Amino acid sequence: MKVINVYLYLKFSKDENSDKKLKDSVENFLKEQKIYRVIKKFTDDPNSEDRGLADLLNYARVNENVKKIIAHSRENISPDDIFTMWVEKELLKYGVTIRYIEQKFSESLDYEILREKIIGAFARYEKEMLPNKLAAHRVLRIVEERMKASGNCPLGYRYVGKVNDKRIVVVKEEAEIVRLIFKKYLEFKSLGKLKEYLQENNIRSKRGKIFSRQALYNILTNKFYIGFLSYNLYKYIETEKNKRKPVLIQERRIEGKHERIIDREMFEEVNKILEENNKHKNDFI
Repeated sequence: MKVINVYLYLKFSKDENSDKKLKDSVENFLKEQKIYRVIKKFTDDPNSEDRGLADLLNYARVNENVKKIIAHSRENISPDDIFTMWVEKELLKYGVTIRYIEQKFSESLDYEILREKIIGAFARYEKEMLPNKLAAHRVLRIVEERMKASGNCPLGYRYVGKVNDKRIVVVKEEAEIVRLIFKKYLEFKSLGKLKEYLQENNIRSKRGKIFSRQALYNILTNKFYIGFLSYNLYKYIETEKNKRKPVLIQERRIEGKHERIIDREMFEEVNKILEENNKHKNDFI
């Protein structure tokens, strides 16, 4: 018999008799349904500072192992069915379903079907819109503040300052490596020879790793080094494994506030050679 890991939610009241019945009902259910193993319990109790429902929602957002929740009833979550629907919708966004011990269905089966469809539709909509909301925030910061909005700085730069007041500054030693990479590529006109040169001279990446051809290509084509920030527009499509894959719709660039490491003339000359090599399928020679 396959055991299913579940997470338990209960909301207690100030009535001891009512709370005892609630506990007994849950215990009896779990004894009868031997397939469930309770991993963690979340409770809301007026006699304590527990924030069970809020903690449960946050836990489900960040923990992919949460798939099923056991709750006593819809009414035990909230007497307001609209709020309960919102809770179910939030959980469904992260692939989590609720199994109620006592399920009181409406007299109208049509209402129950409609209720499930509404919850599912809103959950899917918000799941699809979340990446776009995050992307919109990044674009706004790039356009208004001329700042890199997320991710790590490329070789030659680092962040300084607090979260809401971050600046991008040049790391002198790393910037010299970037300039050397551009200079030597103009000399060798080959990613393979450039890689060998850097390896022979023990020149490595930020993390102390040997530069790969792809890493060198990414550096040589990165317009961040000539002062530009990029913000790409994506749409998300569902894959066969029910995962979302980003597809680039449009690539946009805007001039940033950070210091340039490479002058535009050298950058364009390097990229012209890369393009020519690419035409002859020698882009990674």
